[in-house]
Amino acid sequence: MKIDKVYIITIEHTDENYSSLIERLNKLKLPEGIPYQIWSGVEGRKLFKTEEGRKDYGIKFYDKWNIGGDFWDRDVTTGEAGGISSHVEVWEDAYENGYQNVLIIEDDFEPVGVIDWNCFDELDDYDYDLIFLSRLLNKHHENVYDSNVGLNHFVKPGYSYNTHIYIMSYDGIKKLKETNLDILRNNIIVSDEFLPATYAWHPRQDLRAMFNQNMNALALNWDPIGQFRSEHNGNSSTSPLKGVDY
Repeated sequence: MKIDKVYIITIEHTDENYSSLIERLNKLKLPEGIPYQIWSGVEGRKLFKTEEGRKDYGIKFYDKWNIGGDFWDRDVTTGEAGGISSHVEVWEDAYENGYQNVLIIEDDFEPVGVIDWNCFDELDDYDYDLIFLSRLLNKHHENVYDSNVGLNHFVKPGYSYNTHIYIMSYDGIKKLKETNLDILRNNIIVSDEFLPATYAWHPRQDLRAMFNQNMNALALNWDPIGQFRSEHNGNSSTSPLKGVDY
């Protein structure tokens, strides 16, 4: 596999953060010669704070997101809307440039293992749209499991969280554009929930009905890349902040 470009999404534009991003990118030990771009993400807390701001950007929040339960007991935040909008902007840029494979990274990625990039050679004749390099399989629901597809280093993922590092092919981005992005723009949800709704059984019937499950997804069979921010740790850049109007 040839990766045409690496996108690193961030809204923190400081020399310190940029140096940290490049240092951690180098730890991935990517094949030489792959260009990267530090992509200026959408600052949802500023842009989407008002309905007028959301209208100007051309999105609407999914107004039926909060149905209660362990994972869906609050509305989508403006920060989360900025996060998924940042991914959409990257997909559209990659599509317009005709890149065949792009690596998309969120700025809180943390290498904890070494990826053998030669393992991707076994995908030369495999039809894929999306490849997670790390993620969290959500085992809190029935019908959620990974599937063996006869590959040595990859599985077909079930309903999984985390979009902090993944590869998208041109064909995968084209599918999203043609079948799901217009729906998403009128029903903004979290990226962690949107992508699995396009490739796997999702526990929410409304999302299964809303989005087309036409993406062919794979995932590495181990998780070499972690994250240093999370809602659980109280340092997420997209989830609600105490004392902040989100």
